[in-house]
Amino acid sequence: MRVILVDDESIALDALSDILDSFDGIEILEKYSSPKKFLEEVSGKKPDVVFLDIEMPVFDGFTVAEEMAHMLPDTRIVFVTAYNEYAIKAFEINAIDYVLKPISRERLSSTVNRIKSSGIQWDKIHKTVQEAGLSTLKKGLKKVTVWKDERIFLINPADILYCFAQDKEVNVITRQDLVYKSKYPLGTLEEKLKAYKFFRCHRSFIVNIDKVEEIVPDVNSIYLLRLKNLKEEIPVSRSYMKQFKNLLDL
Repeated sequence: MRVILVDDESIALDALSDILDSFDGIEILEKYSSPKKFLEEVSGKKPDVVFLDIEMPVFDGFTVAEEMAHMLPDTRIVFVTAYNEYAIKAFEINAIDYVLKPISRERLSSTVNRIKSSGIQWDKIHKTVQEAGLSTLKKGLKKVTVWKDERIFLINPADILYCFAQDKEVNVITRQDLVYKSKYPLGTLEEKLKAYKFFRCHRSFIVNIDKVEEIVPDVNSIYLLRLKNLKEEIPVSRSYMKQFKNLLDL
């Protein structure tokens, strides 16, 4: 559970922080003595719970809570104050608890247990958010990870001439004398490269169509592909001939 503390009194802020630090499963993201600065920065931190003082200069706790409701509607609020007359108003805006100063560990333990038993599974929420973010990042990633001499490289798909499988290894060729290794099977690599105009022309070959300069008919009723700046000719086998012809309107 990730929390932020807001109180204009530094002594009260430190006391609250010390007690919360003694509980398992709580991460204090930040402590703010300025509610104004808190409102400026909180949307980028996304806390689960904010422990919020009420009587503060410039913005009181209720004003801060109202602003938070627009920015972070799922963040829960615990009011921490020396005044008991605000309790009804605090619960009217759906505060999860109202704690009076001076704070004891026993009282705060009750608050922490209430938050944990509120039915919100914070760890699962954060894991889901992280996985969603990673999935989005992967979809937008425009690099291919390859290996050479125990070093890892990230290369642009457009720089790849062709890939081929040989002796249970998949090789990635970017120029005549440069061969990388891929950890992916050729079929998996084919799927990753389809969006970049790569074509499976043979059981053992994937070729970058944009790099093909000449198509040479062979005596065995297949085609041989000549690529830019490459001596080798890449075969188009009979099994892939029809797809290849349809692709290039041959």
